[in-house]
Amino acid sequence: MPAETVVPPRFRAPEPQPRRHALTLAIVVCALAAVLFALAPGQADAAPAGPFDVEGPADAYTWDGAVLSVTGDGVTIAGMADPTSAAMGDVRVAAGVGAINVGSGVRIGTLSFAGVTALRLDGAGNEVQAFDLTRPANVSGPGSVTIAEATLPLDLLPSATVTLTGGAYSMSIWAGATLVLEPGASLSNITHFGGTLDLSHIVFGAPVRVLGYSVGGDYTSNTIVAPFGATRLSELMTLDHLFVNGGDTAIVEDGERVGTLQDDGSFLITATRTVTFVGWEGQVLATEEVPLFSAATAPDVEAPEGYRFTGWDVDFSHIVQNLTVTALFEKLPDPAPQPEPASAPPTGGSGAPSAAPAPTSVPASKYYPAPKKLAATGDAAGWGLGAIAAAGSAAAATAVVAAAAGKRRG
Repeated sequence: MPAETVVPPRFRAPEPQPRRHALTLAIVVCALAAVLFALAPGQADAAPAGPFDVEGPADAYTWDGAVLSVTGDGVTIAGMADPTSAAMGDVRVAAGVGAINVGSGVRIGTLSFAGVTALRLDGAGNEVQAFDLTRPANVSGPGSVTIAEATLPLDLLPSATVTLTGGAYSMSIWAGATLVLEPGASLSNITHFGGTLDLSHIVFGAPVRVLGYSVGGDYTSNTIVAPFGATRLSELMTLDHLFVNGGDTAIVEDGERVGTLQDDGSFLITATRTVTFVGWEGQVLATEEVPLFSAATAPDVEAPEGYRFTGWDVDFSHIVQNLTVTALFEKLPDPAPQPEPASAPPTGGSGAPSAAPAPTSVPASKYYPAPKKLAATGDAAGWGLGAIAAAGSAAAATAVVAAAAGKRRG
């Protein structure tokens, strides 16, 4: 009898699990992750801590009612809890914290660093009344802060802008950073290795007090921003020591590079303005390129006939812009009319009668009036009177002669 063949039963593959199992697993994983995240310290949203809005690990900062204490890295003071309020608070950063970040519009009364800590800026309008340091620190980041006082040296790193309104120990400006000095500022020393020193707010005649200023170095590029019209550092800073160590230090005024800093602190002005001198009837007499803040040289002026040159219409002793200078002229008075020469008297003819000759003076003499004629006879009246007069004259002459002879005898 043939042997019976035994056929083993086929193995049936398991049916695929429904997709809802995968969805359930994903939900469980997300829930577990959320629980772990909640239990572990990490980044939190900005939350009020006194007057500040603070971001960072919850265990890296505390507010005790008066001071915000930062004990770990990753803390950012994003802003103020009430931006409309003038309130400010104090911040104390513990040793071992590498940096503290600030956002925009943060107002800090006293910022204390117990160790080497960096202040990183991430916005504008920040303010620190007093920067209390135990060791030198630095300020960096694409933002700005106004500091009233700083007790130890500060390094200004890219691309921070620091405005100093009061006294500070010293500050070093590195490439990409900016130090702005306000009229009330004073420093023991400024070291300028690059970047910008902004003196544009300084008032002429009231320079800020800086003991020493060292600027430049090999391959450095520095910028000094000065108020328009300045021609030397001494107009803006009262320096006891000045060290210009080479490099290129540009002088910028009103947004224009106007020159270069020289070793003695003066500005070599290279920017120019065009001065045009105009004469009679708009004739161009001369055109000159004049260095800013210098005087132009006037040309000779020839006045037209009947006029004289009296000067120029504007001052050109301190050139600050392109200028047209026009000559002024004054009309001379007309000459007085001359009298016509007298004509010669006419000779003959029927002209005007000539003047009578001037009378000749005759010495006075005694005379007797002419005798009158007698009405009856027509003879000269008193011929006998003439004879009597003649006889009287002879008698008088005889008496004079006799008197003279008597004087001789006597």
